[in-house]
Amino acid sequence: MPFRDPVFGPAVARRVLVVSLTAFVLACSGTALRDPDGDNASNKAQMFSRLDATVDKLDPLSGDAEDWRYFLAQTSGNVELRFTHGRFGAVSTLAGSIIVYNPDGTTAGTANFEGGSEKTARVAFAVRADGRYVVQIKATTGKGEYAVEIGAPLDPCAACTDKQNCVDERCVDKPCGGACAPDEICDARSRCVRETTSRCAGVRCGKGEVCQSSSGKCVATAPAGPKCSATQVLKDGECVEKVKDIECTVVDVRESGGGSTLTLSAGDRQGVQKGMSGSVKGVKGATFTIVDVYPSRAKAVTKVAPAAFSGNLSASIKH
Repeated sequence: MPFRDPVFGPAVARRVLVVSLTAFVLACSGTALRDPDGDNASNKAQMFSRLDATVDKLDPLSGDAEDWRYFLAQTSGNVELRFTHGRFGAVSTLAGSIIVYNPDGTTAGTANFEGGSEKTARVAFAVRADGRYVVQIKATTGKGEYAVEIGAPLDPCAACTDKQNCVDERCVDKPCGGACAPDEICDARSRCVRETTSRCAGVRCGKGEVCQSSSGKCVATAPAGPKCSATQVLKDGECVEKVKDIECTVVDVRESGGGSTLTLSAGDRQGVQKGMSGSVKGVKGATFTIVDVYPSRAKAVTKVAPAAFSGNLSASIKH
């Protein structure tokens, strides 16, 4: 005889029976939802790795909705926590928040993160020497692996050259490469042309002089400065040794947007900075731009497809 309930009817009774049996099985098997890492509270916080990125994962549906970590500040100053998920071209559905707490329990900084590929959330804050800073990483939806690094704040404009300006944390080429004379302007075709509306219109200066657009007078040009050797460059009127390029190897290649995302064996510790450029040796046209930096790794993007990369490849990053 089928199971029947005189009050709720057969359909509701079947649902009650299924729920009851499920609860009974979970209770007897000991597989009720719980945090698998044992770090779901501030008093259970685990230390961040001191050597490299700390890699972990979150999955609220399995009971792992938040991780707590801490680090001890060695010196006073400013630091930056970089939280990256969907690494190496993978897609992460994680979405949630990051909260950094001061030693006294007050909030030092916060950030939110959302799902996608190659997503990085940053929290910059000040620390004092020997302070213990606790970090809560909480997922509200989705699941996936993430990596956290803590280090000096990255200056997105540090890689800009003399021919570039820093605009909205990006290196943007100056009009005409910044090569126009004081009495010239950069036109729509990126050409340096004489500014006819300035006071220098029609003014001709002698050798070693240039017209000053604000006054219309000829003034002496700045001295060319000393002649530097092949291993030197002129900086602030003095010859200084050129900074050598950073040599490294290609440790991973992934397809990305019709091109490739490269993982290189050099990072913060080797002086790599976001925005630097370089090239892969032996691969035609494989120039790249650094898009993210870790302590001992860096990611770069190139327009060359993954099929062009094979074997043990080396790369050079320009300072």
